[in-house]
Amino acid sequence: MGIIIIRLYLITLNMCFGCSLISFKLHFPFHLRLFSILIGLAVATEFAVPIWLHNFHHSTNYPVYDIYMLLEYGLYAFYFKMIIQKRWMRQVIFCFIAVLPIVWVITTFFIAGFTAKWNVYMVLFGDSFAVAMCIGYFYEAFISDRLIDFKTSPEFWIAVGILFYSCCEIPVSGMLNYLEANYQPTAMVVLSALQILNILMYSIFIYAYLCPLKTNTKN
Repeated sequence: MGIIIIRLYLITLNMCFGCSLISFKLHFPFHLRLFSILIGLAVATEFAVPIWLHNFHHSTNYPVYDIYMLLEYGLYAFYFKMIIQKRWMRQVIFCFIAVLPIVWVITTFFIAGFTAKWNVYMVLFGDSFAVAMCIGYFYEAFISDRLIDFKTSPEFWIAVGILFYSCCEIPVSGMLNYLEANYQPTAMVVLSALQILNILMYSIFIYAYLCPLKTNTKN
């Protein structure tokens, strides 16, 4: 069952990246092209994992995902900085970008260990920021004088996907290391749940990149 879920996740992820490439062909705003690059990095990370495990003879894939988390949360920050208008929120994002590498180094090398265990501290830090920025974006969108059609707004659906996944990942990641150390079968179930969450998130991202085509078709 776990292998099937992983394959579905990889299929969905690659489909998502393929759909996001229309942002370059159709000259979408730069922030959507930047987010497409982030999805491409997720694809590259999943390809890098088996190379890391087999060619370099490591027993854990944590280092690969540790590096990806630094890039992921950094690009999240730049993405939200481009779509959020309120000055104080942009200042918060700037502070996050400045602090992110420091938090990553401390949590990766001195707390979690580069290969020892899942860096739950980085996940909690990054996901909490992502949730806050999604809420900030929704707040701006709903009070904006500019009429937004949420059904065909990529930014809205990307925020929905990030918010949904981050809110679910925070409690799940919080107990993952304990489960891996004490209840290995349960830990595998939790990891499968994370993959299902990934499938749902990237499915939402697929819709985010395709929904503007509805407007173009109607015109």
